[in-house]
Amino acid sequence: MTTEKRKSQHIKICLEEDVQSKYNYLEDVSFIHSALPELNFDDIDTGIKIFGKNLSFPLFISAMTGGTEEAFKINKTLAKACQKTGIGLGLGSQRAMVEDSSLTYTYDVRKYAKDILLIGNIGLPQFVKGYSEKDAIFSVEEIKADMLAVHLNSLQEVSQPEGDLFFKEGLSLLKKLKEKLSFPLIVKETGAGVSKETAEKLSFLDGIDVAGLGGTSWSAVEYYRSKDHKETIKKLWNWGIPTPLSIAECRIAGIKTIIGSGGVRNGFDIAKCISLGATSCGIALPFLKSAVEEDVSGLVEKIETLKREFKIAMFLNSCQKVADLKTRPLMITGELKSMMDQRGMDFHYFNYR
Repeated sequence: MTTEKRKSQHIKICLEEDVQSKYNYLEDVSFIHSALPELNFDDIDTGIKIFGKNLSFPLFISAMTGGTEEAFKINKTLAKACQKTGIGLGLGSQRAMVEDSSLTYTYDVRKYAKDILLIGNIGLPQFVKGYSEKDAIFSVEEIKADMLAVHLNSLQEVSQPEGDLFFKEGLSLLKKLKEKLSFPLIVKETGAGVSKETAEKLSFLDGIDVAGLGGTSWSAVEYYRSKDHKETIKKLWNWGIPTPLSIAECRIAGIKTIIGSGGVRNGFDIAKCISLGATSCGIALPFLKSAVEEDVSGLVEKIETLKREFKIAMFLNSCQKVADLKTRPLMITGELKSMMDQRGMDFHYFNYR
């Protein structure tokens, strides 16, 4: 099956089927209300600077698609909405355009969003199988992106009928890429999270997008595509490290730029991720559905709602600027608290800071 056809199937499944993880662990995180904020709502600054670009608030539309005509229409709509609202955009895997340069246009959205932070995307298995820094440079420069995310998708690949199960020497390849590239290089998981141990190995990179358990399950997506081993794939539906736990683990590992994604669904979730240690957040599936069903104005309205919710969370935590969220107390409960305890984390750090 061609990459282009597979990407079309992924879009269709995400739009039509239940592909969500069964539990969103961000529900186990809550704030301690500040009854006396001592600031004015209109004076709150939600902006951040990340990878050299300013965002109006800490949000990316996460990598989703590319390589098809439908994907181009989606990416174009997303890019226009990002430009209007001042947030970042991550593109889907660019393997399709590396394999067939005629598909480059499906990712080429810079003309619609000249100011945004635009992130290119190639999978680690492609580098293991022979992609070089030239392919990385092509993927970024050809579409005028600002940086590259190398996605780590071992769970998806092992669930996929035609999966690329090539990850040996991936760490050394990432180190070589980092030495040769002039633009920022990060890694991005695809729904299964990043542990402290893995994050420590990847600390030489410019950042990590944890893309943890809690949002779209790519094992679920591949379950709907698969004809064989469906029961085995179904058992992987909820495999992974929950997003809030992964953020905390990367923070402990000393990762300075952490993107929290995986089950982030509203502005309050964004605030929780920032408070746990993330620099910014990513949301994918809800924007995919909006990009297909609505116009740019509808997407802009959704993004502005997220921004207002995030600002409300800052106000109710007495935060003048985004960094203040990292100093405010949190309550950690339920399964997340148990997991943190088993991983040897002092969750009281969040309770009493």
